Amino acid sequence: MSTATWKGPLLASLVVFAGTGTAVQAQETARGAADAAVQVVEIAAVPVAVDAAHGANAPADADGSSSDDLEQRAYRAYEDQDWPQASRLIAQAIALAPDQAGLYRLKAYIAAATGDDAGVLVAAEQALQRDPGDAESLQLRGSARARAGDAQGALADYAAALQAGWHTSGFFRNYLYVLNQQQANARMLEVHAAYEDAYRRDPEGTGLHPDIPFHAAQAYQHLGQPRRALDLLDQAIAQSPQVAGYYGNRALAQHALGRSSQSLADDARAMQLDPTEPLYPYNRGVTRLDLGDAAGALQDFKAALALGKDDADTWLNIGVVEERLGRTREALAAYDRALAKAPGNAKALTNRLSLLGKAGKGDAAAVAAQAASLPTENQAQLLFNQGQAQTRAGQWQAAADLFAQAVRLDPGLDTAWLNLGVAQARLGQHQRALDTFNDYIQRAPLKTLGLLNRANVLHELGDHGAAEQDLLRAAQLEPGNLDIQQRLATHYSRTGQTDKARRYYAQLVTLPGNVSPDAFINYAAMLLQLGDSREAAVVAANGVARFPDDYGLRVNLGNALGDSGQHPQAVEAYRVAMRLQPARLDAHYNLGNLYLQQLKQPRKAVQEYRTALTLQGDPALDASGQREQRMDIHLNLASALADTGDANAAGRALQDAIDDAPDDYRPWFNRAAMALSAGNPAAATPDFEAAWLRLDALQRAQAQPDPALQEHAGYVLFHLGRTGEAAIRMQQVLQAQPDNIDAQRNYGYMLLDLGRPQDAKRLFDQAFTRAPDEVDGWLGLLACAMLDSDRVQLGRLKRQFDQRFDRRYVLTAGLPVQLMRSEGYWYSDRFLQLWRQLLVAE
Repeated sequence: MSTATWKGPLLASLVVFAGTGTAVQAQETARGAADAAVQVVEIAAVPVAVDAAHGANAPADADGSSSDDLEQRAYRAYEDQDWPQASRLIAQAIALAPDQAGLYRLKAYIAAATGDDAGVLVAAEQALQRDPGDAESLQLRGSARARAGDAQGALADYAAALQAGWHTSGFFRNYLYVLNQQQANARMLEVHAAYEDAYRRDPEGTGLHPDIPFHAAQAYQHLGQPRRALDLLDQAIAQSPQVAGYYGNRALAQHALGRSSQSLADDARAMQLDPTEPLYPYNRGVTRLDLGDAAGALQDFKAALALGKDDADTWLNIGVVEERLGRTREALAAYDRALAKAPGNAKALTNRLSLLGKAGKGDAAAVAAQAASLPTENQAQLLFNQGQAQTRAGQWQAAADLFAQAVRLDPGLDTAWLNLGVAQARLGQHQRALDTFNDYIQRAPLKTLGLLNRANVLHELGDHGAAEQDLLRAAQLEPGNLDIQQRLATHYSRTGQTDKARRYYAQLVTLPGNVSPDAFINYAAMLLQLGDSREAAVVAANGVARFPDDYGLRVNLGNALGDSGQHPQAVEAYRVAMRLQPARLDAHYNLGNLYLQQLKQPRKAVQEYRTALTLQGDPALDASGQREQRMDIHLNLASALADTGDANAAGRALQDAIDDAPDDYRPWFNRAAMALSAGNPAAATPDFEAAWLRLDALQRAQAQPDPALQEHAGYVLFHLGRTGEAAIRMQQVLQAQPDNIDAQRNYGYMLLDLGRPQDAKRLFDQAFTRAPDEVDGWLGLLACAMLDSDRVQLGRLKRQFDQRFDRRYVLTAGLPVQLMRSEGYWYSDRFLQLWRQLLVAE
């Protein structure tokens, strides 16, 4: 085979992406709804001026003042806020005309103005004794009853007033308030519909009040209709933009719709308007926890504590945060505080037992007994938490089994369904994962996590169109979510729609509200993958200018500068990244690649790789991802050591890789390749056989063929002399990747060995047009021309070969062996024999 012996993967640098994985949570408590600032029934002022209704027939006092005159004077005193005068005058009017209901109504309004709730109730009762169907008096008595704590009496009066035609905004506000206090959600919607109808018919007479849409929104929220709630809260805020409770409740609706970024913004605004309310930082903490920002969530929960929310819910969530941060002792203490506040709190007990089991603390039998005593739904939650621990350890099969047990115990545990699908996807069970996500989305159609995870699975199954629809739906549900926008950009990039991807990213990095470096990180990463290293360097530099302390941006800046030939600046970017996060390995690994691949300084590369092996990988990676990173470093370390001429040290590095991951085929393959380069094919064969056993098992476990693995399988089989099988694998690779130049050349050499020179020539021609400077391709073309006995073509190729390589390579019988010894190529014995025969014949 002609490809360069695979010294090590020498993968592209570790391009840092902002995390797009699905966050899963331990059990948290519900968010708390916040009331608007005004929390009691208000009795409005007299709605209109009082008309003189009785004229000449109205009774008069000794001074000649009629009851109508006194009523008008009382009303003017009321307007002037002269309450004693208003009370004296209305009393005189009532003395003259004790049967006039309107006088008692005005008396009720005057009593309300002075805070005399009992006086309001008495006056309203007196008015209704004289006119039982008077709508205004009914609503006055209803409000008085509500303020006195008689909610049912108030609701009866309000219903009668509505039936009688009363329709002012203050009345509807009070009616909805009392219904909200009673959680009479269905009736609230009926009353709100009546208000909307009244406002359409008589907008001026009915009027507006921001509490009306606010209370109706709470009803919709309680009934599980957050989208309608959001619309109403938008109306409330438009009418009165300075009420903290409106923003706090809109944050709840945003959260229910999965719009985390908008929810955070609304909670922040509520906190500005009312810094004394603990529910706002508490609710923001829940959202931050959902987003994986454990440190930010902890700050918010502690702020809620300081403001007085010292209850089981707060301590439970503090426990969850501490657990996320890896602080077992603090988490257990927080769960204990939650249980001290609420000894029967099953959620706190569930999380505590889960943590004890995970940490190996406490008596196992006692823990198991306590767990068995939990309600069924909490036993399911315990299994779910155990499943999460397995996912963090990279044990996906164990996690899937636990999530499956959890949903069998509690089919309503939506998060377990979601995480079961994630585990199935990680196990390569993509069709099963798709079925699971379909079930989850039916249960939670407004949660974007389900759509995003299903999109990932659809990508794996090759249904990119359906994946795009899920991503667009998620973006519609949460239009301000940068993560979703980045996923869309990534989708367009991976499906070849790079123009769309660039547009998305270009917009993301210029949004005035963008408060995250993630857009810059992923945009630069995409450009690096597209080979546009100079533009990637510009994007990363712009990101660094805005976020100078972001590690991922510094690493990607180094990658871009290195790929664009700005090597000193790349080294400096990596060094800055190392200072920002001394415990992270990425910058060391990438700097090692720069030294090895571009600067040709393998000794410096060895130093960076060895340092990287002592450090931590990306904390967002699971255990499997961490192992993969270490394997890459081992392999490149061996390659660098080989380039320094220390074959023994390179062999030891590969043995370390084998010891780290005995089931990985790559170190076996690389060690075999080293033996071939050293001219020892007998030593290479056992390692190739070991590599094949592992590679074959890996391929069989995959639901869908991986072209990269198929290509490697072709190499291994060719080395083992199984040329026919190898050719089949290469054919499959080229069906999936028709522009794979290495595969074209290697398939060509396989076909030469199989006696198919015409087919081989076609492949060498295709590869040559894309890589005319590759000496390996020249050998294939020359061999085909010699076999074809085309002396004209052969002579032209020989002259071009001499001109291109200017005696760097000389066409001799020993050239293939020279390439194998000095440059790491490998050719089969059959090809070496053929080459010698052809040159002798020439």
